[in-house]
Amino acid sequence: MYETVSSPSVPERRSVTAPPTPRPRAGLLSGRRPGERPPSDVRQTCALMFVAGPFFGFLAYAAWDRLDAGAPGQAVTDLWTLLVLSVLAGAVAVGLAVPVLRAVPLLWRAAQFGALAGMGVALSGLHRAAQLSSTLVMVAAALAALLAIVVNIALWTTAVRRWCDVRRAA
Repeated sequence: MYETVSSPSVPERRSVTAPPTPRPRAGLLSGRRPGERPPSDVRQTCALMFVAGPFFGFLAYAAWDRLDAGAPGQAVTDLWTLLVLSVLAGAVAVGLAVPVLRAVPLLWRAAQFGALAGMGVALSGLHRAAQLSSTLVMVAAALAALLAIVVNIALWTTAVRRWCDVRRAA
Protein backbone atom coordinates (compact mmCIF):
# COMPACT_ATOMS: atom_id res chain seq x y z
CA MET A 1 0.00 0.00 0.00
CA TYR A 2 1.19 3.25 0.91
CA GLU A 3 4.75 3.49 1.70
CA THR A 4 5.40 5.75 4.51
CA VAL A 5 7.88 8.36 3.84
CA SER A 6 9.42 9.84 6.80
CA SER A 7 10.21 13.46 6.72
CA PRO A 8 13.54 14.09 5.16
CA SER A 9 16.19 14.32 7.73
CA VAL A 10 17.69 17.73 8.08
CA PRO A 11 21.42 17.51 7.94
CA GLU A 12 23.06 18.58 11.11
CA ARG A 13 24.43 22.06 10.81
CA ARG A 14 28.01 22.29 11.73
CA SER A 15 29.44 25.62 12.47
CA VAL A 16 32.20 26.25 10.07
CA THR A 17 34.83 28.52 11.46
CA ALA A 18 37.60 29.94 9.45
CA PRO A 19 41.02 28.85 10.48
CA PRO A 20 42.67 31.43 12.67
CA THR A 21 44.53 33.90 10.56
CA PRO A 22 48.13 34.12 11.51
CA ARG A 23 49.12 37.43 12.95
CA PRO A 24 51.22 39.26 10.40
CA ARG A 25 54.77 39.64 11.51
CA ALA A 26 55.37 43.26 12.16
CA GLY A 27 58.56 44.46 10.56
CA LEU A 28 60.67 47.32 11.74
CA LEU A 29 59.05 49.63 9.21
CA SER A 30 55.43 48.83 9.98
CA GLY A 31 53.22 50.67 12.41
CA ARG A 32 52.88 48.96 15.75
CA ARG A 33 49.50 50.10 16.91
CA PRO A 34 46.94 50.27 14.10
CA GLY A 35 43.66 51.78 15.18
CA GLU A 36 44.92 53.05 18.52
CA ARG A 37 44.98 56.72 19.28
CA PRO A 38 48.45 57.85 20.35
CA PRO A 39 48.92 59.50 23.74
CA SER A 40 48.99 63.28 23.89
CA ASP A 41 52.78 63.35 24.41
CA VAL A 42 53.27 61.52 21.12
CA ARG A 43 50.89 63.84 19.27
CA GLN A 44 52.64 66.89 20.71
CA THR A 45 56.04 65.48 19.74
CA CYS A 46 54.79 65.01 16.20
CA ALA A 47 53.57 68.62 16.13
CA LEU A 48 56.92 69.85 17.48
CA MET A 49 58.74 67.97 14.75
CA PHE A 50 56.53 69.63 12.13
CA VAL A 51 57.24 73.03 13.70
CA ALA A 52 61.01 72.43 13.75
CA GLY A 53 61.16 72.12 9.95
CA PRO A 54 60.44 75.79 9.16
CA PHE A 55 62.94 76.93 11.79
CA PHE A 56 65.68 74.92 10.10
CA GLY A 57 64.43 76.39 6.82
CA PHE A 58 64.86 79.85 8.32
CA LEU A 59 68.44 78.95 9.27
CA ALA A 60 69.07 77.82 5.68
CA TYR A 61 67.61 81.10 4.42
CA ALA A 62 69.82 83.09 6.78
CA ALA A 63 72.90 81.22 5.53
CA TRP A 64 71.82 81.84 1.93
CA ASP A 65 71.26 85.52 2.66
CA ARG A 66 74.72 85.80 4.20
CA LEU A 67 76.22 84.10 1.13
CA ASP A 68 74.34 86.49 -1.13
CA ALA A 69 75.55 89.50 0.86
CA GLY A 70 79.12 88.45 0.29
CA ALA A 71 80.83 86.26 2.81
CA PRO A 72 84.58 86.13 3.30
CA GLY A 73 86.33 83.48 1.19
CA GLN A 74 87.09 81.06 4.00
CA ALA A 75 83.48 81.12 5.26
CA VAL A 76 81.79 80.34 1.94
CA THR A 77 82.25 76.58 2.22
CA ASP A 78 81.10 76.63 5.84
CA LEU A 79 77.97 78.58 4.93
CA TRP A 80 77.16 76.23 2.06
CA THR A 81 77.59 73.28 4.41
CA LEU A 82 75.35 74.96 6.97
CA LEU A 83 72.74 75.65 4.31
CA VAL A 84 72.63 72.06 3.04
CA LEU A 85 72.69 70.49 6.49
CA SER A 86 69.96 72.75 7.83
CA VAL A 87 67.70 71.86 4.89
CA LEU A 88 68.39 68.17 5.53
CA ALA A 89 67.73 68.54 9.27
CA GLY A 90 64.41 70.26 8.59
CA ALA A 91 63.41 67.62 6.05
CA VAL A 92 64.28 64.81 8.47
CA ALA A 93 62.30 66.44 11.28
CA VAL A 94 59.21 66.85 9.13
CA GLY A 95 59.59 63.56 7.28
CA LEU A 96 59.91 61.43 10.40
CA ALA A 97 57.11 63.03 12.38
CA VAL A 98 54.36 60.74 11.09
CA PRO A 99 56.32 57.49 11.62
CA VAL A 100 56.75 58.53 15.25
CA LEU A 101 53.00 59.06 15.43
CA ARG A 102 52.41 55.58 13.92
CA ALA A 103 54.93 53.94 16.31
CA VAL A 104 57.39 52.72 13.70
CA PRO A 105 60.38 51.72 15.84
CA LEU A 106 63.21 51.92 13.29
CA LEU A 107 62.10 55.33 12.04
CA TRP A 108 61.61 56.53 15.62
CA ARG A 109 65.28 55.74 16.23
CA ALA A 110 66.12 57.55 12.99
CA ALA A 111 64.11 60.53 14.24
CA GLN A 112 66.12 60.53 17.46
CA PHE A 113 69.36 60.49 15.47
CA GLY A 114 68.04 63.20 13.15
CA ALA A 115 67.10 65.38 16.11
CA LEU A 116 70.59 65.00 17.55
CA ALA A 117 72.08 65.88 14.17
CA GLY A 118 69.72 68.86 13.94
CA MET A 119 70.98 70.10 17.29
CA GLY A 120 74.53 69.81 15.96
CA VAL A 121 73.56 71.78 12.85
CA ALA A 122 71.96 74.50 14.97
CA LEU A 123 75.04 74.73 17.20
CA SER A 124 77.22 74.90 14.10
CA GLY A 125 75.03 77.76 12.91
CA LEU A 126 75.61 79.57 16.20
CA HIS A 127 79.36 79.09 15.76
CA ARG A 128 79.25 80.42 12.17
CA ALA A 129 77.16 83.40 13.25
CA ALA A 130 79.71 84.26 15.92
CA GLN A 131 82.55 83.99 13.42
CA LEU A 132 80.77 86.17 10.86
CA SER A 133 79.09 88.56 13.32
CA SER A 134 75.77 87.96 11.59
CA THR A 135 72.71 88.80 13.65
CA LEU A 136 70.26 87.10 11.28
CA VAL A 137 72.20 83.82 11.32
CA MET A 138 72.52 84.11 15.10
CA VAL A 139 68.77 84.53 15.61
CA ALA A 140 67.92 81.76 13.14
CA ALA A 141 70.44 79.38 14.70
CA ALA A 142 69.26 80.19 18.23
CA LEU A 143 65.64 79.46 17.28
CA ALA A 144 66.64 76.25 15.50
CA ALA A 145 68.73 75.19 18.52
CA LEU A 146 65.83 75.88 20.88
CA LEU A 147 63.46 73.77 18.80
CA ALA A 148 66.08 71.03 18.36
CA ILE A 149 66.55 70.80 22.11
CA VAL A 150 62.80 70.62 22.72
CA VAL A 151 62.35 67.95 20.01
CA ASN A 152 65.22 65.92 21.49
CA ILE A 153 63.64 66.06 24.93
CA ALA A 154 60.24 65.15 23.49
CA LEU A 155 61.58 62.16 21.54
CA TRP A 156 63.14 60.72 24.68
CA THR A 157 60.13 61.11 26.99
CA THR A 158 58.75 58.05 28.67
CA ALA A 159 55.42 58.16 26.82
CA VAL A 160 57.04 58.35 23.38
CA ARG A 161 59.50 55.59 24.25
CA ARG A 162 56.68 53.40 25.52
CA TRP A 163 54.65 54.09 22.38
CA CYS A 164 57.43 53.38 19.86
CA ASP A 165 59.70 50.84 21.54
CA VAL A 166 59.87 47.41 19.93
CA ARG A 167 60.38 45.42 23.10
CA ARG A 168 57.27 46.79 24.75
CA ALA A 169 54.94 46.74 21.75
CA ALA A 170 53.75 43.17 22.05
